[in-house]
Amino acid sequence: MKAVVLRSIGNVELMDVPVPSIRSDQMLIKTGAATICTSDLNDIRENPFGIELPVVIGHEGAGSVVEVGSQVQGFRVGDRVTTHPVHPCGSCEACRDGMGHLCLEMEHFGINLPGTMAEYYVVRQDRARHIPDTMDFALASLAEPVSVCLEALAQARLKAGDNLLIIGDGPFGVLIARLAAAFDLGKVVMLGRHDFRMSFAPAAVKVNAKNVTDAIAEVRNVVGGGYDAAVLCVGTAQAFKECFRSLKPKGRLVVFSGIPGETPVDLFWLHIKELEIIGACNDDNRLDEAVQMLSNEALGIGELITHRLPLSEYLDALHLAATGRESAMKVSFVF
Repeated sequence: MKAVVLRSIGNVELMDVPVPSIRSDQMLIKTGAATICTSDLNDIRENPFGIELPVVIGHEGAGSVVEVGSQVQGFRVGDRVTTHPVHPCGSCEACRDGMGHLCLEMEHFGINLPGTMAEYYVVRQDRARHIPDTMDFALASLAEPVSVCLEALAQARLKAGDNLLIIGDGPFGVLIARLAAAFDLGKVVMLGRHDFRMSFAPAAVKVNAKNVTDAIAEVRNVVGGGYDAAVLCVGTAQAFKECFRSLKPKGRLVVFSGIPGETPVDLFWLHIKELEIIGACNDDNRLDEAVQMLSNEALGIGELITHRLPLSEYLDALHLAATGRESAMKVSFVF
């Protein structure tokens, strides 16, 4: 089969590789769509997780079942499914404590399982969900991104009328803003730097940091004070500071995008405001909810897929996903 393979840092090739074999609890999926994630681009650029190379990359995918293992139940050949890349081991300390999404020994597409940027990939049965016959595969491939964004919103512990700040106008920031429309919030405000991308969050109040002298003052002015919660969707210390300073007393900062290295934290400010800083990594069994959100036409999540390209145009697709901040949102391979 054809697959996009990361051979070494910065070196990606479309190669002929064997179709992966399945275990008894797995299914073989004929890929319908595989969508590029920012983390795929990070893996290509610097391999931050120390993946053993070469590896078939990609983790956002959907398609049709073409083979089922002997222990698989609830699925059959021909079923249309979306899949989740995180496969908890079920036996480590985190899994035993009910935190499979933070598994210490997880399998993961594109890391230690073959990725989705290929004509076929494998998935464990518990990490797949049926999708409607009418759902486009490219839209269905966004189930995992939706899942992790729902986790970020859950970590924010929002209640009716709360004001939410999202810093970052990449695909995840925009997706969180779209999903927030399903909550009964006060105002959802997005602080970003690209008008094109922010336009995909129509219900949010948008502030372009390039057009203001004091971004923190500007976003606080929108709600007449601080925010009940802020979600950090940019992995920089400056964005962290902007999130932190935007909060009202008892506010929560959700770190969705990790920041490499050490990040200064004003602990005196945290102390006098009784603020919280909380992480959001993977998702705690939100795949079913994600499929429901994908099926909600009012949210228009499919609009985020701005480009659909064949696998043969992998270099153009990866370049567009990496650089097209004023022309692209999500780029999907369609088969």
